[in-house]
Amino acid sequence: MNEPLKTRHRRNTGWITLLWFAAGMVSGMADIAPVRGRDPWVFRMTLENKTRMVVLALRSDLWASYNPANGTLHKVWSGGIDFRGKVYDFGQRNSVTTGNTYHLLRRAFILSATDESSLPAGWSATGISTGNAWSFATGSSSMLVSPRVDLTRHDRVILAYQTPGANDRLLVDVSTDNGNTWNAQNWMSVDHAVADGNQKLLEVSSPTVKVRFRRNSTSLSATLADITLFGDYRAWSVETGGSVEYPEVDWRGYRLVNQTEAATLLYDLVLADGRRISVEESPEALPGAGLQRRFVLGGLPAASRVSLELDGVGYEASRSLTGAAALRSAGGATFLDFTASGEATLETLWTPAP
Repeated sequence: MNEPLKTRHRRNTGWITLLWFAAGMVSGMADIAPVRGRDPWVFRMTLENKTRMVVLALRSDLWASYNPANGTLHKVWSGGIDFRGKVYDFGQRNSVTTGNTYHLLRRAFILSATDESSLPAGWSATGISTGNAWSFATGSSSMLVSPRVDLTRHDRVILAYQTPGANDRLLVDVSTDNGNTWNAQNWMSVDHAVADGNQKLLEVSSPTVKVRFRRNSTSLSATLADITLFGDYRAWSVETGGSVEYPEVDWRGYRLVNQTEAATLLYDLVLADGRRISVEESPEALPGAGLQRRFVLGGLPAASRVSLELDGVGYEASRSLTGAAALRSAGGATFLDFTASGEATLETLWTPAP
């Protein structure tokens, strides 16, 4: 008995649909996206006192963070993140990285004094004793004064410190003339849980800044610990006709390719006259402890050199470069130079200690 035409049509259509679905599965398997370190693998957060950082879990054992405020690669590390803070555990502490740090932008950290068992090198002290914290002797003359620092290429500079004693409020003064006067900025610290500490935005910009800590006469005790001064370092520069300026960065977000295939960071370098240089950067993990950074720059002014300072602290790095850029060493630093709009790929390999 002959099968009705309509029935045969439905059966053939079903086979065609199944074959089409199977072919799509095979094609999709050939285009499987890379496995990332977490889901979501690109996100923003406060990380180690740096707010609104862009974090990329490139692999489970290779992470990177970028600072949108200055368009720089801030840190590369191996282990992951210990997620802390109000969003994660209702606490006040910042999230911190774990594992080996391969790269950390050294100029983001201007001062660091975290060993209270001795007086910090380069600081001047009067009436200060060491131990688990720096203790201030009774009397108004006891003080701890920082060395001179240059803040002319830093934005949003934060002074962080702890006052671990009870009723332990210190007076803090800022000088912009190498300590000749101390009226640029003044405040009294506040009582906090030790884990919270104190943070203050420095509202000054000078090549001769100093910070001074003094005892508050009404305090029952006066102790100080864990001092850091950090900010957003202007690592991008534009040189035209022998004149150099350090442009502001206008962050424009990031773009994901097929969710997990790739990510591209987008920002503009804004010159003093309003002109913009567009930057697209696509970071990707290399085998082992390595990072590939593909740059695409557009809108470069004629006869100009656009440079990104690359140096950081961490394991010794080797670099290779292809495309429309060059590597340059000057003044103890390494720069990635562009003299025309175009694309370049920088590969950096770190050698972890055995």
